[in-house]
Amino acid sequence: MKIPFLGKVRLHWCDICQVPLIRKQCSSCGKSGRKIQVTPPGDIRPAFEGDLSQLIKAVEDQYGVESAKIFQNMIKNQILLLNKVPYVDRMDEIYYLGGVIGLLRFNPLKENFELVPKLALAQKLWHSGASNWVEVDIGAKEPIIKGASVLAPGILGVHGNINLNDPIIIVCQYEVIAVGLAKMDRETMLNSPRGVAIKTKYRKKSLMVEPISHSSWEKMIKANRQSLVYIEDEAINFIEKTAQDFNNIVVAYSGGKDSLATLNLIAQSDVPYEIIFADTGLEYPETLENVKLISKTYGRKVLVDENESWDFWERFEQFGPPTRNSRWCCKSSKLAPINSILEKNFPDDDQVLTFLGKRRYESFGRSQEPRVSQNPWIPKQVSASPINNWSAFEVYLYIEARGLMGLLNPLYTKGFIRIGCWVCPAASLADFSIMEETHPILLEQLTQRLSSIKSVNNFPKQYISWGLWRWKILPAKILKLLQRNNIKYKIKNSSSEPSSQLQFSMTRSPSPCVLGGFSSYVSANQLLELELINQLLPIVGETQLNEELDLLHSTDSRGNRTDVFRDGSVIVRDNFKASIDAKAIDFIKTIFRVTYCDGCGVCIYNCEEDALFLRNGKIKVDTSKCIHCMRCNSFCPLLRYRSDASYIIEDV
Repeated sequence: MKIPFLGKVRLHWCDICQVPLIRKQCSSCGKSGRKIQVTPPGDIRPAFEGDLSQLIKAVEDQYGVESAKIFQNMIKNQILLLNKVPYVDRMDEIYYLGGVIGLLRFNPLKENFELVPKLALAQKLWHSGASNWVEVDIGAKEPIIKGASVLAPGILGVHGNINLNDPIIIVCQYEVIAVGLAKMDRETMLNSPRGVAIKTKYRKKSLMVEPISHSSWEKMIKANRQSLVYIEDEAINFIEKTAQDFNNIVVAYSGGKDSLATLNLIAQSDVPYEIIFADTGLEYPETLENVKLISKTYGRKVLVDENESWDFWERFEQFGPPTRNSRWCCKSSKLAPINSILEKNFPDDDQVLTFLGKRRYESFGRSQEPRVSQNPWIPKQVSASPINNWSAFEVYLYIEARGLMGLLNPLYTKGFIRIGCWVCPAASLADFSIMEETHPILLEQLTQRLSSIKSVNNFPKQYISWGLWRWKILPAKILKLLQRNNIKYKIKNSSSEPSSQLQFSMTRSPSPCVLGGFSSYVSANQLLELELINQLLPIVGETQLNEELDLLHSTDSRGNRTDVFRDGSVIVRDNFKASIDAKAIDFIKTIFRVTYCDGCGVCIYNCEEDALFLRNGKIKVDTSKCIHCMRCNSFCPLLRYRSDASYIIEDV
């Protein structure tokens, strides 16, 4: 299954005014712009100084100084847009004059940014005297254009110091015919009698669009004037309507662009408000200075709880680094201060309305959350998101149009996409690479501690350089990367081998869920084979497998969705608190059953709907016949003659 869009993508291009549009109609010329095809999730953003520096440096490193000069002149006085797309680390599509000209990605193996140009840009770079290209025989031309890889015997010449996985321009008879990724280095290409030398990536012919005029923020804002007024008015109306039922209203300011836009929208409204800030102790210095600037600009004291009793590095020594699977720091460093702020400042209120700069495009989880919700971890807080449906591009347009660029955290202009705790495991390697230049002393605090863990456990250098510490259980993409590079790395509970007994921990105290009803958390001690589980899980409800996100959805007849993640996490949801434990156990049993199924067939013969059969020796359900009675679990010998305690090891 492909990565889904996290919301409606509203991006057009006005060929007359040479600017992007957030709605179809251009406010400058009155004409309709053409729709731009965007790869999901679709959170478009403008390229700032730091992004452009990374891009120009990548061109220079790969294709030479002259090519970099040509490229720099090409993008001069033009607005470039970036669109983050799925990859093992950060990767952005580069939009120029309404079309994609290539990819800028951070390569974990090389630990730097690199450009993968599409054909039109590759042609321009090659004609400027670019290095890193190969010449192929005329006989290879048509197969390559049709999508074939470049074979070593068909290479006539290699130009540049080509290394494995480098983006390569492919030329035949003085014509650029494709772009691909090197599967051999320079010497191997020249000397190998056989084998794939380059895997073709882009081959569709296209012409580089030439600008007919300069572009600028001023022109872009003018062209989007009416569209900006529309989304601004909608957000302010939402703010004023939502605030009617509450006595006390706060804006949660984080130092990021989204909370800046949210704060200013509320300041434009008629709603009285306070500003709160959760100082985690792990903020960038620029963020702390930005909070002071905000307080001065808006003439309000920012309510802060510095949480002085909580020491992140002390907990780090106890628990190890926080991971994407186990963010033990969040509840203590972020939620605890917010609880404290609300309790101290609003002791007589049961509920405080908190406006957040939360957007659906930020993550799959946030795309599923309602615009107004209650956080079970912060009892007083009712959260509301005025810019929930805005893209990052719309946020930046609003900030520029309302004269707020002077209040924007300067870290955004240095290449950072997100601003939060600098040590967060959700950060990309690209973020930490930028930190080497911007905050080397901060980064060294983390690196020293990680080096100690690496040394004690005899981990490979990639524990730090590839950021393996960011996962308690490695995702499939990282496992494949390790396997391809013959790197051995094993941590506790990371085994997916059948010899390691599958066991589960589950919560016996369901929590209120932001999606409605209640949720319970189940955690397996190893990776889950989602493709196999998807063979049987339809007995519980309708399933949908998302391979890109390593996620399996299951939806029951009442619309309650349960999420099964490859890392072993299972989030069970139900309308009724009383039934959620039983439902969680049903999921555990079904997953355990299909994982260890030996194909005995007992359940097949006991299914009155004839909905079960074997595939490759494992049980599978015919979804057109299954009525979700779950009786087949009770007939499985594996479950019937095994104590629940053998695979449900504890309550947490």
